[in-house]
Amino acid sequence: MSALEKRNFQADWQAFTADSIPTKTKVDALEAFLKENPPLLQNPGSSQDPPYRRLVDLGCGNGTLSAEMASKGYTVLGLDINSDAIQTAQQKYTAEKDATANNHLSFQVADIAGASSLKPDLTSSNFHLVVCQLVISVIGGVEERQRLLRNAWDLLVPNGFLYLSASGISDTINEEYAKLYEQDSPVIGEAYTYFSRDSKQDNKILYQTHHFSAVELHALLEEAGFVTIVIDTVKEQSSRRPDQAAYFHYVTGQKKPK
Repeated sequence: MSALEKRNFQADWQAFTADSIPTKTKVDALEAFLKENPPLLQNPGSSQDPPYRRLVDLGCGNGTLSAEMASKGYTVLGLDINSDAIQTAQQKYTAEKDATANNHLSFQVADIAGASSLKPDLTSSNFHLVVCQLVISVIGGVEERQRLLRNAWDLLVPNGFLYLSASGISDTINEEYAKLYEQDSPVIGEAYTYFSRDSKQDNKILYQTHHFSAVELHALLEEAGFVTIVIDTVKEQSSRRPDQAAYFHYVTGQKKPK
């Protein structure tokens, strides 16, 4: 049995404290995508002023991105498996309901890659946009990635959009990643996959990370039922190693109407 089969991915993420859970805060690509898609910025025919589009933030962590999107006029639901992070987000952003943005922001604990863990009221296909910031790279193995995308598809209204970011294969521009792939991929049983470790705790394994090719990501989204898939690959600073370079994929897909 490989390390991939034995590892409890849910426990990895439940173990983080709210202030230590990894979070990617860069939203330039998301903001550019929203500007290019005006229907996501308004709700034609709505009696609300301003109109609110419904957005779900999968793997919201401590709620930073969810709160930012609520401040831009979206009705936002943040979901995460880490109960400490969700409690912190609720206390920080929704405790005072007098702020307009907070009235359109809520958080719930949920296993976003679970086979049947999303509550029935969440799978009623009523979100216009699903945001998944770097989560697919660290959610677990192949099955968890597939379930994450299927859950995202279920949450969307027909013609709704998925926006996600993912780590890209970076061995050609980063020797450290090349070493990590070589060291851990044979143990895990999957290429371009390694264990993210805590250097302050004797290199304790924190979670598993997978770096994607654009072809692999496209195939995963297509398998989940998404169409009009667009992938933009960018060279940036590494999320956990800001002094090093890495590739990131910024991906959008649309739920095809029945």
